Amino acid sequence: MIPTPPPRHRLPHAPAPVCWQDEPRTPDRPPGPGFWAVTRHADALRVLQDPATYSSLPGPGELPLLRRLLSHQDPPQHTRLRDHAARALTPERVRRFTETARERARTLLTRALDTARATDGVLDLATTVSDPYTALNLADLLGIPHADRRRLPGWTGPHALEDTAGYAPHLIVHRRRYPDDDLTTLLAHNARLTSDELEMLVPLLLTTGLAPMRDAAAGGLALLAQHPEAYRELRDDTAELDLAVEELLRLHPPLLTLRRTAATDTELSGRRIRRGDKVVVSLAAAHHDDQVFTDPDRLHLARTPNPHLALGAGPHLCLGADFARLQLRVLYEEVLRALPELRLAGPMQADGSGVTNGVASLPVRAG
Repeated sequence: MIPTPPPRHRLPHAPAPVCWQDEPRTPDRPPGPGFWAVTRHADALRVLQDPATYSSLPGPGELPLLRRLLSHQDPPQHTRLRDHAARALTPERVRRFTETARERARTLLTRALDTARATDGVLDLATTVSDPYTALNLADLLGIPHADRRRLPGWTGPHALEDTAGYAPHLIVHRRRYPDDDLTTLLAHNARLTSDELEMLVPLLLTTGLAPMRDAAAGGLALLAQHPEAYRELRDDTAELDLAVEELLRLHPPLLTLRRTAATDTELSGRRIRRGDKVVVSLAAAHHDDQVFTDPDRLHLARTPNPHLALGAGPHLCLGADFARLQLRVLYEEVLRALPELRLAGPMQADGSGVTNGVASLPVRAG
């Protein structure tokens, strides 16, 4: 695993499945009010599947802009808007994207390998392949004009929310004027959506489809680079890739935690939780729950069932889950085709916080 002290699935002070965590002052952040850490799979599911008790609405002190995002809404508003987006992102639309994704993965891999072989024989699989692959796929899906795609890397930084919320109205106006076969066009021409609702949906698709997808793709490749025997199994077709995608997501979820706020006084695993308390689900911990996953620290490509929560659960199950799985499967297929071995050429660099789970650099041998 990418080294982080302590291991990411172990909280430093988690003596019970649900326990209180203080939020001390840090160099860049004042002390917080604290939160309930939820580390067991069953409790995580209970929180994520019960929006009436555990609300997604922003808590006190959080950015007011969050209230404009679908991911920070509760039913019934969330349900209605999500249904509109889901009808636009149909399974058929996802399937049609397969060849576009495959051609992009091959092009990026060929270019990166040619450059590496002409120089020092090393390519950064994250920065030269998986990062642009996932970003450009999302740009195609949402109909972002080519002239604007240079902005994509900046939309994964600390001001991503403000930047994407500021960009969304321009994209909506552009696609109303110049319609195309993309998701924004379909949503922008949906008469049942108000302008405010559109400006809630489009930034959500940008933020949730960009950084998390980037982190999932690079994270899965990082795990395979660290487990050469697993990579050989996939190369030799002795492991099923669809199952492998799920296991890689389990061990490297793009988000480590999900936050909720108690909407009422409640109890969880014997702990009294007060209305207004922050509740943080640790996906990394839930994915290592040995009551659900046998030998949870092991990368087991054929693991089934595999009820990981990397793509969410309950009403906030990832809207683009099928699109995410398609991108990951196609990318891994093309890496397996292009590289007989996936050998690290230097240390990987993690790029994450207590919430995100990114890989900044993944240097590998060109073969």
